[in-house]
Amino acid sequence: MNVGAPPAPPEAHVGEDGTGLTAALPAAVRGGLLVFLATAVAAQIIPLLIELFGGGLALGTALKLGWFYELAFHRIGIVVSGTDAFEAHLSVAFLTGTAFALWLLFRAGRSAGAATSSSSVRTRVLAGAMVGPVYALPIVVVSALIQVQLSTGGALVPGTVRFEGIVWQAFVYPALLGAVAGGVGAALGVLPADARVAVWLIGGWRMLLAALGLAAVGILLLAAVRPQGLATYTRVVSANGTRSTLLLVGHHALMLPNQSFLVVAPSMGGCTSLAGPGGTLPLVCPGTLPALDDPALVPSVARAGDAPAPDPPTRSMPTGYWSFLLVPAIATLGAGRWAGRTWRGRSGGRERALRGAGAGVVFAVLVGAGTWMAGVDVGLKLNDTSMPTSFALGASPLETTLLALAWGMIGGALGAWLLGDQDEGTPVPVEPDEPVPPSPTSV
Repeated sequence: MNVGAPPAPPEAHVGEDGTGLTAALPAAVRGGLLVFLATAVAAQIIPLLIELFGGGLALGTALKLGWFYELAFHRIGIVVSGTDAFEAHLSVAFLTGTAFALWLLFRAGRSAGAATSSSSVRTRVLAGAMVGPVYALPIVVVSALIQVQLSTGGALVPGTVRFEGIVWQAFVYPALLGAVAGGVGAALGVLPADARVAVWLIGGWRMLLAALGLAAVGILLLAAVRPQGLATYTRVVSANGTRSTLLLVGHHALMLPNQSFLVVAPSMGGCTSLAGPGGTLPLVCPGTLPALDDPALVPSVARAGDAPAPDPPTRSMPTGYWSFLLVPAIATLGAGRWAGRTWRGRSGGRERALRGAGAGVVFAVLVGAGTWMAGVDVGLKLNDTSMPTSFALGASPLETTLLALAWGMIGGALGAWLLGDQDEGTPVPVEPDEPVPPSPTSV
């Protein structure tokens, strides 16, 4: 050994992230574009069905209308404008389409993460997140180019109306969805299945799916025990013939997750309300329900823009409705139990509780984002002299997030601590949602 020689420099790791991201770029571009094509084709299904049942629109107009369903998959605002300075803004999400897009983006992000030349979790997450901007770019380009003009025949507003998407939202919202879903997909593709972060992510997702599923089942059971409500729904939906029935049922199917979110909020202690410039009308809250058979209900809802807003007619909630409290309870305890059983140590109630509570935090974030997307926002301006009026139907995203945080952390921790230690020492095997990452060429 040469004592006088200078020490060797430390091994360099400069540029590892850049090299890994460069290697993943083709997979991210390919995945983002393929997801865009898949969702754009899926958005054309409803206009196609309308045409099959005699819609009577020109092919180009039908295809353009299908594009607005693509915008609604991401809650991108749609502007409707007409003569006499009439203008309306509509923001609504068809969450069934949103779920389809998120699933594809998750898989595309996992493929992009697997294509990196780095084993760094951070690099893989960044590679998966690159799918988001790639996915959003064609959406914003097409949105900037497509407008639809339809003749109203004087039914609602005179002359013609023009439909166009809000361009900045057409990039920001899909990019955020794609970056989050792609980044999570890449992270779960490299993290050990029993790693704490992986358990938090999967546990929070399990809580959300359980809550939405239980809410849907609860509504079905309610329809079974109160057939008069189902009969009323059937009569209203089928009142205008087969074509109208299929149209309404198809849109209801697209909004089934929205319906579940609007039920989950009251089941946790919140309210689903109609908010206008004159105040807020609570529609479904713990202990009260709207009096659907009261003739004063529709006028009170129609006057939600007045100041002060009138109180809607309500009735006491039947005792059986309190069973909806089981929705968040079962969802959080069940997912917490799963999270606790991922801990392979023979002791460690604190670690199990931490895993369950962390899943509850992820659950709260997902519920808050889903509640915002599930709501419907409408803005109206009838003419040059009228003041803009806005309405929002749904639950408060902030209030619902805080309620979900309490339910998720307490229920998740209890489920993990009290139930997750069963059969301790022989834990239940944990498998990620996608046990084997797909090849970089797949989406």
